[in-house]
Amino acid sequence: MRDLFNSYKAVPAFGPVARPAGLGISVDLTGFEGALFVFQSGAMGAVAGTYTWKLQESSVVGGAGAYTDVAAEDVLGGPTVVFDQAVGADANATKKLGYIGKQRYVKVFSTEATAGVPTSIVGASAVLGRPRHAPVA
Repeated sequence: MRDLFNSYKAVPAFGPVARPAGLGISVDLTGFEGALFVFQSGAMGAVAGTYTWKLQESSVVGGAGAYTDVAAEDVLGGPTVVFDQAVGADANATKKLGYIGKQRYVKVFSTEATAGVPTSIVGASAVLGRPRHAPVA
């Protein structure tokens, strides 16, 4: 039986920041057949803010114009996840999206809707799975 440590690779997808908005870090899926994106929030601030996260993909690494939204059939648990400061259950919460598309590069994209300056911290990591060769580094 293989242990999980040598079968998965975790990489950053969006550093934990207050007021996350825009594109995350390019995640290169070379050598893997899928990815799980894990989003985590910290304590929610007093100012109401909503963060909507989706996945974008590209065959080449590049800026904002290189990526397009992932088709709904290639996102498990989605197409989006939402953290809403007005919802107490979204504080210190974890949510996830699975990617089963065919592109080499995937990014998370966050949009913010707020009525002030929110203070929530939200970030994301990618767990690359189904490696073509194991163990993984």
